Amino acid sequence: MKKSTIGFFVTVGILLLAIVAVGLQLVLKKGDQTIQVVEAVVPVVVMEVKPGEIEDIIDLTGYIDPKDTVNVISKIPGKLTRKVVEKGTFVRKDQVIAYVTRDEVGVQFEPYPVKSPIAGVVAKYMFDPGAMVSPQFPVAVVVDIESVRIKASVVEKDFAKVKLGELARVYTDAYSDRWFEGHVSKIAPTLDAASHTAEVEILIPNPQLQLRPGMFVHVELVVDKHADVPVVPKTVVSKRMGKDMIFVFNPADGLVEMRESRLGFYDLKSYEILSGVKAGELVVTEDQAILQDGVKASIAGKIGDKAAPKQEPGKESPEKAEGK
Repeated sequence: MKKSTIGFFVTVGILLLAIVAVGLQLVLKKGDQTIQVVEAVVPVVVMEVKPGEIEDIIDLTGYIDPKDTVNVISKIPGKLTRKVVEKGTFVRKDQVIAYVTRDEVGVQFEPYPVKSPIAGVVAKYMFDPGAMVSPQFPVAVVVDIESVRIKASVVEKDFAKVKLGELARVYTDAYSDRWFEGHVSKIAPTLDAASHTAEVEILIPNPQLQLRPGMFVHVELVVDKHADVPVVPKTVVSKRMGKDMIFVFNPADGLVEMRESRLGFYDLKSYEILSGVKAGELVVTEDQAILQDGVKASIAGKIGDKAAPKQEPGKESPEKAEGK
């Protein structure tokens, strides 16, 4: 065997021995050390569950319709000679809105007054001055909007909750700082077989004529109310494996417990708690996605229970009124 080959193997052997020796030293040093495992503590924001009042609300949408729509006709055929009022004008019952003239050879007639049969707003004219009109075709359309209607669809699971006279809070982007009060005036006797929904009509007084036909509205239909029951914001409830879970913080041991809860009324902002959590307990209000049952936690903040002032129908919210 050549000296170069022998030298190579000797070098490799020395390196291996050196690696083993270093490894043994590391193992021995590690054996002498005390390894400390620090348990992670998650900061959480909590609130105390307190009894309160909660409404059961059905969320609906729809469009404003006039209470009544009437086609105004001329009882005689002739030429529309003049509009007395413009589109969008409020008119009284029997107020003249236009004149029609009948022309015959050798005979001169007085202009015939076309009157509105109801009080309301002139929604549109069907003809311009100079056009020929007849009793078969309306001259104009007048709508009564001193009260307005909303037609909305209620799904089958909520149908039994809806009763005549129930309160409806109506919101529209045109008046984002207030809501309008209405009540259920009609309920369809049957459901649509295809959509499994029933039509509900809501009547809203509109003395200031603020609500106009065609406006898109959001409706909170109040179908029931409970008082003195545990209530939590909807942000407290999280879904785990299809179940409603609430994380409860125990100050005694600093642990978070994940509890399955049964929910009651929902008012679009809060839930009624039927079981799983009791009044007086602390519940986690945010970041539940990073929590697990039994995790160690500390209170990073506590949310108070100051209730927001209730807003009157048709009036500005207190916050906006103060800012003026």
